[in-house]
Amino acid sequence: MDTIRLQQLIDSYVEKYDSFKTQEHKETYKWSAISHFQKYWDLDEVQFGRMFKTAFEDSVNQIDVPSFQPVGGVIFLCKQGTEVEEKVRGAFRNLMEEEDSDIQNRVDTFVRVMNGILQESAPEKWKYHQDVSSALLFLSCADPDNNYMYAESEVRVFARYLGVENEIYRNEELQIPEYYRMCDEVAAELQQQPDLLQLISDALETVADETDDSSVTEVDGENHILVWDLIYCARHYDLYEDADAASNQDAAPDEEIEKEEQRIRDAIQEAEKKKKSLEKKRAKLDLPDLSGKEIGHARYGSGVVAAQEGKYLSVLFGGDMKKKFVLPDAVTKGFLKLDDEGAVDLCKKITEADGNIQAVQRKIELLNIELNGYGK
Repeated sequence: MDTIRLQQLIDSYVEKYDSFKTQEHKETYKWSAISHFQKYWDLDEVQFGRMFKTAFEDSVNQIDVPSFQPVGGVIFLCKQGTEVEEKVRGAFRNLMEEEDSDIQNRVDTFVRVMNGILQESAPEKWKYHQDVSSALLFLSCADPDNNYMYAESEVRVFARYLGVENEIYRNEELQIPEYYRMCDEVAAELQQQPDLLQLISDALETVADETDDSSVTEVDGENHILVWDLIYCARHYDLYEDADAASNQDAAPDEEIEKEEQRIRDAIQEAEKKKKSLEKKRAKLDLPDLSGKEIGHARYGSGVVAAQEGKYLSVLFGGDMKKKFVLPDAVTKGFLKLDDEGAVDLCKKITEADGNIQAVQRKIELLNIELNGYGK
């Protein structure tokens, strides 16, 4: 890591700090938001969705934007019934599992599971999806002393400026342990900056006096929120002395814009390759033939599959009542019960494969939106 450039950023941060705490900007909201969150966060709260909404009520407007609403997405899913709410709770419980040291796996699993729940509940509401940034946000709110917030646009230029971008990103994917390692080094350096620490302490004391709540001064014992504030402000308040590392799109050099556009094109190409690979694997999965099979239904009781045309089933209940169902959802969502474990397992594999393809397609769509808007 380029410690000389890091010191330059810290010096610029201190020099311009007064502009960060105006009524218009007030970047101390990060500390206030996490302090508020921790007052209400409780994984075992019976009404998980209501608890989650209350925990984020002071910060949702700073997090969610029209095209990406991870906080709103959690709240939305928790309103879809007790069963879905419990699935969401389970995803958060696994994400927060301290005994699992593999944070990359925990985050990847959380994103996959949450987006799978969304796909089952409301696939058209992609604005409610989760990604690595939202997962790390939730971790940081619950345990800021051991986690760091993240946003690719801010982190990529910060890492590039300090010469560690290639360590943090491999094949365009964030390596969370490496990102945390970089942040730990920054936090250690910040601990050696008494003027900066006093500046932050004074600012938070002011917030505590204004709100009559001293908890805001105690929420960042390891300076992890401060690390994120430095990363964020470096981009948004032009703290970079080297113009090539500037991340403000309006002021970025043409060469920098071209590099970023190429990065997005490369990511699209990789995503399209992945989609083709997934589609190839999916093509090998044929729906099970359930013709003549006995099945069960919670409402209609026992029945027999009278006919199957592709994914469409015609099931006869009680001898004369005929109902239609669609595979594989009728099985994977529990509408139809089968004793044939092989058929059930195949339906689950098809559902998972279709979900993976749709998730990659969504990623491609978002990358194209980003590409079309970049540099404008």
